[in-house]
Amino acid sequence: MAYFLTDNIMKGTDWRALERAVARLMILAGWDNVEVVGETGDMGADIIGVRKLNGRKQTWVVQVKAKTMGEMVGATAVREVMTAMSVYGASVAVVATNVDFTESARKRQRELQAQGFELKLWNGRFLLDFLAQLPEFKALRPLRPYQEDIVNKAKSIYENHGKRALYIVATGLGKTVIAARMTNYLWSMGNRKFLVLCHAQDLALQLEQSFWKEISKDVPTRTFFGGHPPLIYDGINFGLYQTFTNYLNGIEEKDFDVVIVDEAHHALANGFASCLSALSPNFLIGMTATPWRGDGKSMSDIFGEPIATVSLVDGMRDKYLADIDYRLFCDNIDWNFVHETSSKKHSIRDLNKRLFLPQRDEAIISQIHQTCKEVANPRIIIFTPSIEHGEKFAKLLTVSGIPCASLSGMDKFTRRKNLMDFSAGKIQAVTAVDVLNEGIDVPDVNILVFLRATHSRRIFVQQLGRGLRISPTKKSVIVLDFVSDIRRIAEVIQMDKEAREKCLDSETMYIRNGLVSFSDQKVGSFMMEWLADIADVANCDENEKLSFPEDF
Repeated sequence: MAYFLTDNIMKGTDWRALERAVARLMILAGWDNVEVVGETGDMGADIIGVRKLNGRKQTWVVQVKAKTMGEMVGATAVREVMTAMSVYGASVAVVATNVDFTESARKRQRELQAQGFELKLWNGRFLLDFLAQLPEFKALRPLRPYQEDIVNKAKSIYENHGKRALYIVATGLGKTVIAARMTNYLWSMGNRKFLVLCHAQDLALQLEQSFWKEISKDVPTRTFFGGHPPLIYDGINFGLYQTFTNYLNGIEEKDFDVVIVDEAHHALANGFASCLSALSPNFLIGMTATPWRGDGKSMSDIFGEPIATVSLVDGMRDKYLADIDYRLFCDNIDWNFVHETSSKKHSIRDLNKRLFLPQRDEAIISQIHQTCKEVANPRIIIFTPSIEHGEKFAKLLTVSGIPCASLSGMDKFTRRKNLMDFSAGKIQAVTAVDVLNEGIDVPDVNILVFLRATHSRRIFVQQLGRGLRISPTKKSVIVLDFVSDIRRIAEVIQMDKEAREKCLDSETMYIRNGLVSFSDQKVGSFMMEWLADIADVANCDENEKLSFPEDF
């Protein structure tokens, strides 16, 4: 039995599928931080991963060669993977293929091993035997109580002939784990053709990889985008609704037994909605971390009312997310403007422009240095308003003594290398515009810095979530927010209010005392009292007009 190494993959006609199957095999066998990196300019690597052996972590680099039957892999592939080994600083190099190796390749392997290099050759028979020896499931950790509750509710809906379920689970709290466990259940109930839709290619790839850890090795998976169509087969398709739209004419409404939509708030877009309206699955699952939309439309029209909502504050209260020490730097208020215009109405755009005085990068960097003294082993993500500013700020921070690299505006190889250097501690900080918003896991960070005035509540929460994951060496994150936007301030104040209210009967004293502190208490009082009288300002359009209370 080939399990997820299906006959089609082993024929060698789809090199992308073979790459991802080898990555899945590595994940199930215990490698960590596995990433498929094969693309133009990959420097000879298709997969990188880390394996702990005898208490020591080793970086592995893998070159995958898909060949049609009758072909063999020669010494050229060995040369390519040795180049990758040098570029990535790996300890072990592997060439993996669905066929076999020439004698010249094996001879070169022996020569390199004699010189002290660790080079492995995995042929098709090795891959199949390796997979057969693995357990059906990778060791699954118990679901958290809220995850188990959502899975049970969804099961109950299905068993009572319901057709859909929507849940909202904040970033970092395992919404994908819930969907994968539901997939296991629905597969056991006889459903075989699964479709997982999202809106971005990176997200589709990460979703597939996240599922691998939670589903049986019996269940094949594949991705579709960039000219690759969805397939009606026994397994899971992960892909983009934009691609799926192009194939609607050839899709029947009952072709897929189960449809799962990630970041379901996107499903209300016209193209996405047309995909879902053309399908009539046995069960439809919607999941999102950030349900808010700027146009005010509701997901309930497609998915029904949420069966559960788990917020960031819920996660912090129950110790599944790091505690937040959120510091708002609003001491750049133009008080003369406040007093002069208290009885006038201004648009939010105009208020932001005239209320907040510009802040200098040098002053922000000084504050970052002070904060670094409060934490051991600082790891910092800085969200900047533009690629140009991110690159400039990274250089200034590096010159100041905190090594920093930019992630936005870079090619994938450079960005990946910068992230690896960040994870390894070679640099302390990275700047980004939006590359870390959605679907991207980053190394643990204990300091977040907001310089970007994003007007999207959804993006803000996603960016905040990048620092909320807990690790053995990290229990809390310090947030330095220099953003000059009253909607951001309103959002943070609302989060602080939720924390206090939800923890009235809790032993979590940290949250009971609030999450947020203002660098200027006068500003804090002003904002708290002013914004308390304005309904839902966090979701207001920038043209909405507001006025200040006259007693300030």
